[in-house]
Order: sequence, then C-alpha cells, then structure tokens
Amino acid sequence: MNLKNKIYLNITAGEMDGQVYRWEDKLKEVNTMGLKEVCVFPEYLELKERKKMYPELLKSCIKKVPLVHIRDDMEKWELKFFYDNFKTRWFNFHEHSFDDLLRGEWRGFHKHLLLEFNYNNRISKLVDLKKIGGLCIDLSHLWSAKNRNVTEFDRCNEAAKNHKVKCNHLNGYDAKDMHDLHYVSNNSELDYLKEIPKKFFGKIIALEMYNTIEEQLKFKKYIVKIMKNN
Repeated sequence: MNLKNKIYLNITAGEMDGQVYRWEDKLKEVNTMGLKEVCVFPEYLELKERKKMYPELLKSCIKKVPLVHIRDDMEKWELKFFYDNFKTRWFNFHEHSFDDLLRGEWRGFHKHLLLEFNYNNRISKLVDLKKIGGLCIDLSHLWSAKNRNVTEFDRCNEAAKNHKVKCNHLNGYDAKDMHDLHYVSNNSELDYLKEIPKKFFGKIIALEMYNTIEEQLKFKKYIVKIMKNN
C-alpha cells in the first residue's frame, strides 16, 4: 500500500492550554474538502456531545472511518454505529478499560478492539492481548517509553515481533521532556519518526492532532516525505 494511503487525517476534539478544539470545526473542513475517509477520536466527548456528533457524521461526505478511539463509557450501540455506517473495523482503547471488556460491555467486538499503552511504567494485570485484536501503538507514547526506559516499550516490542500491531496514533514528540504532543507546532516535532523501526507501524496510521484538517494535511505530506527517506 502506498504510504500516503495508510496515513489518515483525524476528527479530534479536546482542550489544551485554554484553547478548545471542536469536532464541528474539523468536520466542516472535511466536508469543504470532500474527504471520504478519516479517523474519528471522540475520546474526550461526553455522551451528550457524541449523540450530537453522530447524526452530523451521517450527513457528511465521510464514507469510511478505519479507526475510532473509544472511551470506557461508550456503549455497544456506538461501536455498532461506526461498524455499520462507516465500515470501521478497529477500535482502540486504553488499558484501564479492560474492566469494561471483561464485564462484556463490548461483547461481539472483542476481535476488533486494540489496546493503546501509555508510558507510565504501569501495565494493568488485566491486560491480555489474546482477548482482543492486538495493539494500536501510539508512536509518541512508544518513543517516550523507550527513552524513559519503561516497561511499555518492551511489551510493544514483544507484540511487534508477533505481528500484533494493527494501527497507530501519530502525533508530535517533545524530545527534551520525553512526552507526546497532541498539538504539533512544527515539522521538527515529527522528526522522531525517522528513528522508529518499521515493525512498529500498522496498516492504519491515524494523526492524533488537535490541529486543523488543513494543518494535518501539511504535516501528513511532511511525514510521508521523511518516512519514504527512512
């Protein structure tokens, strides 16, 4: 697959440093550009806001959503909404949500679930990759874990050897403080990608950035350029 076709722009929402980043603004850009495929990350949206977003997605020009970042209060009907309407086959979640997984809230979707590790040197004893579809490696989390010498890097490395890496999140990286950046200010915050072995990359790479869709598109072009030369 052509590298640029593996990297997807993303509808994200959230707040950082007093700035609110709205999904409505990104969806408007998507419609203006006529984009047919994007990823959707409603991770920071409460149910009321998600219910507002879903009908707007149906009215949009979007035809396919390869990856959705779910949260532990999302109900099965929400996963089914994306599965049925947008051909979504991968849903990533954080490890604390294994509680919900074991209670069976997402039964029927287990093989479509992907775990995302943090880099805090704490892995829940509940984590069992055999129960789900594999890993969604956040590349900046991975590099933070490696440079901080914490256990999450070893688990990701083990999973990569066993072909368990299905998808990625891609955002910026602060090399000085060794942490992820969800708002990317310049190309240099993406240069860490030059160092990451290809075994850690899945077939779907979602940009996890608060940046506008237009800015994401510019960064995507840079990412394709540096990864082709890697």
